[in-house]
Amino acid sequence: MNNLTRLFASGLLLAGALALLALPAIADEIVVRDLATGKESTIRCFEVTSETWSEVKYKDRKRSADKSLATITVVSITRSDKSNDAANLAGAIDTLDRGNAKEAAEALQAISGGGWKIDLETGEKKYVSFNKNDPTGKNKRPTWISEYAHFYYAKAKFLHGQDAKDRDLIEEAYMALDDVAIPGQATAKTGGFLGRFSGGNSRFYAEALALKAQALTALARYEDAGATFKELHTAAIKIPLDPRWAYEGLVGAGVISEAKGDLTAAVTGYRGAMPTMEVLLTQETRDYMRQRYGRYYSQARMRVASVKLKDAETRKAASAFADLRNWINGGMPDAIRKAARGKGLPPASIAALVAGARDPLVQAVGYNGIGLAYLNEPKPKYEDALLAFKAVSVKYFQEPEQHARALYYLAQAATGASGDAKDEVKQMYKSMAEEALNMLRSQHPDSSWANK
Repeated sequence: MNNLTRLFASGLLLAGALALLALPAIADEIVVRDLATGKESTIRCFEVTSETWSEVKYKDRKRSADKSLATITVVSITRSDKSNDAANLAGAIDTLDRGNAKEAAEALQAISGGGWKIDLETGEKKYVSFNKNDPTGKNKRPTWISEYAHFYYAKAKFLHGQDAKDRDLIEEAYMALDDVAIPGQATAKTGGFLGRFSGGNSRFYAEALALKAQALTALARYEDAGATFKELHTAAIKIPLDPRWAYEGLVGAGVISEAKGDLTAAVTGYRGAMPTMEVLLTQETRDYMRQRYGRYYSQARMRVASVKLKDAETRKAASAFADLRNWINGGMPDAIRKAARGKGLPPASIAALVAGARDPLVQAVGYNGIGLAYLNEPKPKYEDALLAFKAVSVKYFQEPEQHARALYYLAQAATGASGDAKDEVKQMYKSMAEEALNMLRSQHPDSSWANK
């Protein structure tokens, strides 16, 4: 090797070494989204140092100053921690994402350390506060694993209680969410998530507020639930938070009325959220965020349709189904476009509203409602109903509840259509009904629709 070659090789090695030194020794990853374009990108950093509902802080290098990002731009955070607790946490969250809330709650409680436990020596059931072992002093906070495990435990416990319709489980979820007195333990408190990370000192704080409001509703503590929904909506505008949380707060009045069984008030409550979502949309200047507000405007409209659908299914009145069909047709993309133009909304806002009307869940609820309206007319229009239910079964299978509903009623519509049909056509409708029921039982075996 001549001197020139050696010099060139040495230069490459030095450049490579410098490049390696420039990379963080440990790499946490933050996926962020541009709020104008919706484009995602990844930031690799030495360490994420804190996560609040307004900002996420991180260090590029071990001794570098903190940098910050608005939490509203953060899509996800991946930690480089390879400890057993981190691995167990990831496994428990995955279990929850797969729908097994009971198993996830058990795994997450083992990591978080809080909640009701049985003393192995005395056999006594005692509540362990979630902040029992928290560090103290200025700028001290729980570890990220403790924070994540606490939040996801409360969420899993609530979802388990909701699925099982178990008030005691929902009460346990509430105690893990709110910092309240422990029954029978003098002045001790639960160290609930919202107290432990008071003032929004966690990226999960907004969702924890929403869960608290839902838990309070399920526990029939409606006044407290209403105040919590309002707190969430107010914070969403002030901080600001993702449009989802403005929506979750605004529909609170409808959620509470529906829980009370007052469907008329529920319709009023859900409709009441729509004008505010529209105003927030028209004030927004970033395209991606406009799309978010447009989607949640239609989600609020869909909630009205869901209540009207529930009312129509209960009363079996032709007028109720006609009202439902009119409401749904008014939320279809072309109708939304026409109504928005009539209000003089700017083109960008109209485009966002139309995009929101095309949201899969909105469309699935809409077509199911239209199908039911046709099915329940004085003289049922079976063919029209079949077309509506088929649209859901083919296009919107990713919405399990609505997909199961569509298959159930598709079978009914096909059976009805077979009544006056003859020969091969009659057999075709019977086969269609049988196929729909088989699909319902195989794809949604645990659904209430599969067991009717």
